[in-house]
Amino acid sequence: MKIRTLSWAAGICLILASVVAAADWPQHRGPERHGTTSEPNLLASWGPTEPREVWRRAIGAGYSGIATSGSRAFTMAADGESEKILCLDAATGETVWEVTIGPSKTSDLGDTGPRTTPTVDGDVVYTSSSAGTVVALAVGDGSEIWRREFEGDAPRFGYSVSPMVDGDLLIVESGATEEQPGILALDKATGELRWSALKGPSGYSSPIAVEIGGIRQYIFFRRVGNEVVSLSTAGELLWQHPTAALAVITTPIFYPPDRIFVASADDGFGGSMLKIRKSEAGFDVEELWNARLMRNHFSTSVLIADHLYGFDNGTFRCLDAASGATRWSKRGFGKGSLVAAGDRLFVLSDSGALVLVAATPEEYRELGRTDAMTGRAWTPPSLSNGRIYLRDFDELVSYDVSDPGAGVAGAEGGQR
Repeated sequence: MKIRTLSWAAGICLILASVVAAADWPQHRGPERHGTTSEPNLLASWGPTEPREVWRRAIGAGYSGIATSGSRAFTMAADGESEKILCLDAATGETVWEVTIGPSKTSDLGDTGPRTTPTVDGDVVYTSSSAGTVVALAVGDGSEIWRREFEGDAPRFGYSVSPMVDGDLLIVESGATEEQPGILALDKATGELRWSALKGPSGYSSPIAVEIGGIRQYIFFRRVGNEVVSLSTAGELLWQHPTAALAVITTPIFYPPDRIFVASADDGFGGSMLKIRKSEAGFDVEELWNARLMRNHFSTSVLIADHLYGFDNGTFRCLDAASGATRWSKRGFGKGSLVAAGDRLFVLSDSGALVLVAATPEEYRELGRTDAMTGRAWTPPSLSNGRIYLRDFDELVSYDVSDPGAGVAGAEGGQR
């Protein structure tokens, strides 16, 4: 492993800084890893005027999502047999810097390219390649702070788990064999191992950090054992729950204060809502419901006001999160993806149509539509500072979805 070292008015500044930070999309599935943002001042509907295309560019092969911080956007792509992380000017799409991470893995589908979304934490950006190299780079110029190589062969579709920062830890999945540690907690400043937990090959589902029963914990949907697992911040096993899932790809969803939803595309599993109870002996897990009507394949659902919105393979659905009952269904998106802001859903079909949908359980209600791309659009959108970022297999496009009448300019780099 290679390591390099690197008043009233104040209160107002802190408030302003928090507003700006809330508009960033700094990691996989946004600010809190739940696919939603509280960003205000977005168009309530598009009407006859479609969102304005700000820029469009070739990006290289891959499915990596887009992370944003201030005036910059970060993603990954394959360039021939190598993978790189790109830092872009969010206002223009132009490359600020790019760094080659290492070789790319060819998946069992025959495609190359990264599936990991970078994570921005302050002035450092973290990411990992499909072949198993984790790096920490300076946001300013891309200079390397540290790197760590996973041991053994990558899983059949490459390493896909997006790194998660929690406090001074960077959490990754790294196992290549049944006997290797499967989950690593690295010191985010140095890359040194702080602890490891469980064993077995890495999967494709990224973890979340939540608090249940007053205990902060990391929730994993693991390919090993096809189970949902919780670890303490010290790496101790808190609870685990086996499932019938086989295609373990999507990210767990936290339904406060004590429920976890997981889903896969398997006909024999679908989606499952778990209730976690704190007891004297530790934690007890109860499955509240299981339904085949939310078979998320590679796109994770979103939770808004006690309802789940997501893709049951090729059908877009709304489910009551408490009971699993279907509220409405809509076809025509293929295996799409989505993110949410307030009471609006930004839905991307797998063929590149961007659709604005009301987040209401009453009915499917479309508020706008535009044909954004024509390629294989399997990467979920990112929403930041009045812009939405969309990616197909080799192209990246930015649209302005802000509402000028609400005081948000189509600001360069999210400036207001």
